[in-house]
Amino acid sequence: MNRNIFINLLIISLAVGFVLGELAVIPFVSMIALFLMLFLSAPIAIVLLIMLGKLDLTTVKDSIIQGLTAGFFANITFSLGYCISTALIYIIWKYTSNYFLTTMIINSSVWLIFMVIIFIGTLTAVTNAFSGFCLYYIINYIRDYYEEKQRNQ
Repeated sequence: MNRNIFINLLIISLAVGFVLGELAVIPFVSMIALFLMLFLSAPIAIVLLIMLGKLDLTTVKDSIIQGLTAGFFANITFSLGYCISTALIYIIWKYTSNYFLTTMIINSSVWLIFMVIIFIGTLTAVTNAFSGFCLYYIINYIRDYYEEKQRNQ
């Protein structure tokens, strides 16, 4: 993978993860944000890069590696944004939408939280690698459909 593509993918996936992490603090939006982070953060980042013209999915291997990378780094910023926001909300206003997670974030040691983030990051990387793999076939299907449509006209 090209260094410029990697840096662009890294920046966009970090931004997507942070935005989803901040949205996950809202009680009724949290499950949707978590689902988006677990399964769709890499396709969101890849589609944004394709729309900006900075990326083109050429092989299955590239789509899997880009999905894996985007998913892992989106999880890192998602987790950090969620942990910091949850802790600040609890400390300032004594409000929590999820008592178990808030207690774990505030009372656990840093290395334990770090290990949980890395474990969930691995899970997110695998699911987003599969999502990137599926995205490759969806994009190729759409390209083939429009090319066939152009040939028929």
